[in-house]
Amino acid sequence: MDRDRNGGMHILPTIDRTKRSRRVTMKRLLANLCLPSAIALATLVAAPSLGQERPAPLPLGQPGPDAEQPALLELRRNLLNKTMMPLMYHHMDSVFHTQEIARGSRVATLARAERPLTFTYTFGGVTRPAEEVLERTFTNALLIMKDGRIIYERYRNLTGPHSRFLAMSMSKSITSILLGIAVDQGAIKSLDDLATRYVPELKGSAYEGVTVRDLVDMTTGVDRSDGDQLKPGGDGPRRREEMLVRNARPAVDEAFMIGRKAERGQKFDYSTLNTTVLGWVIERATRTPITEYTSKMLWQKLGAEYPAFWMTDGPGPQARPLTGVGFNATMRDYARVGQMMLDNGRYNGRQILSRSWVQQAIGGPHAPIGANASTGYHHAWWTVPGQAAYAANGVGGQYIHIDPATRTVIVKLSYTPVDAREANGEANAFFQAASAWKGD
Repeated sequence: MDRDRNGGMHILPTIDRTKRSRRVTMKRLLANLCLPSAIALATLVAAPSLGQERPAPLPLGQPGPDAEQPALLELRRNLLNKTMMPLMYHHMDSVFHTQEIARGSRVATLARAERPLTFTYTFGGVTRPAEEVLERTFTNALLIMKDGRIIYERYRNLTGPHSRFLAMSMSKSITSILLGIAVDQGAIKSLDDLATRYVPELKGSAYEGVTVRDLVDMTTGVDRSDGDQLKPGGDGPRRREEMLVRNARPAVDEAFMIGRKAERGQKFDYSTLNTTVLGWVIERATRTPITEYTSKMLWQKLGAEYPAFWMTDGPGPQARPLTGVGFNATMRDYARVGQMMLDNGRYNGRQILSRSWVQQAIGGPHAPIGANASTGYHHAWWTVPGQAAYAANGVGGQYIHIDPATRTVIVKLSYTPVDAREANGEANAFFQAASAWKGD
C-alpha cells in the first residue's frame, strides 16, 4: 500500500500515544501468531554500562526476564523471516527493549522541490521506469535529495514520516560518526590507540592488542565473522538464543568467548562484535552513555525531526544499546545524516563532525575488501573503487547512498529477503541512475 508523504502524519506531541497504540496492536497480533523457526538475526551485539564492571552473566540455560512471553521471543527469532520483515522493520520498539535518543528543541527545515521520477534505470539488460524499483526491491520508503532539497519522498506498507525504521548495519556508520566526534573532541587520542587503553577489561580477551582503527575498519583478526553466525552446529545459534532472544546474559559476553584467527590489521573480516567493542570504547573515552552521547553530540545538533532510539540487549539499567545493528530513526532524519556527510560534517548551521574526519572516512582506501569483492569498506562506510559515491548499508536493503559528484543523497528502507540476492544489485543500479538524473 502506498501513502503520500503526509499520510499518517502525527504532530510531535502525539508520538507517545501513537507508539503506545502501535504497541498494543502489535502485541495483540503477536499473541495470535504461531511462527515457524526461521533464520534468526545473527549479529545484534552491545556494550556494558559506562563505568561499571560487566554484569555477572546468568548461568547457562537460565531464562531471561522475557522467557514468559513466548510469542515475543518467537518473533525475535524470526526477524529475518520474509513474511515478517515488511512490518517488523518499522516496529522494533514493539519487539525489543529500547532507549530513546532525544531530539533538540528546534527542527532543521528540509527544503522541498518535489517532482515525479522521470528517469529509467537498467539492470540485468532490462530498462525500467524508476518507480518500478519500489516493489521490485521490497521498498518500505524511499527519499531522494538533490542539493539538500527533497525531490521525491514515498512511503509504503502503512509507514509514514513518523515511522522509525531499523537501520541494521547502517548503525555501524552512526557509531563511526560518534567515533569521529570523540576523536574531534580529543576524548580518543588516536585511532591507533589500543582498545584496552579505554576498556582495560578487554585485557586477556581476543581483543587485547587490537586498535580502535581495527575495530572501525573490521581488521581485528578475532575469530568471529557475521557470515559464520547462521551456520548450523556452531556456537552462534546458542549464543544468539541466550543473549539476544532471552536476554539471559549481556550480549557483550561474546567478546570474552572467542579466540583469534589472524593478526590484527591484516585482513578485512566483517563482524558486528567489533562495533560492540567500539561502542564500549566510545562510552569509556567520553565518559558518557552511548544513548546520551548520540543525543547531545549528533541528534540535537542535527535538528532531527523525531527522537530516534537504540535497541538494547535487555531491560533495566544494565542493558546496553546494540551499537552495531540497533539504531532506528525516521527516513527524513536519515537523510539529514546523509546531507551532513555530503557537506563534510556541517549541517544545521554548525560543524557537527570535522571535515578532516569525513574526508578520512570516505577518502579511502577504495580497494576491494577481498579478491572477488566489488566494494571497499573504510571507517564503517562502503565505497566503490573508481567512484566518489559511498554508502551506509544494512542487511535487508537499508541504505543511505551519498554521491558527492552530483550532490545526491538517497535513503532507501526495505524488507529485502535474504534469498533475494539480485535486489541489492538492482537497488545500486537505481542509485546510479537517480544520482545522474538532473531532476527535470
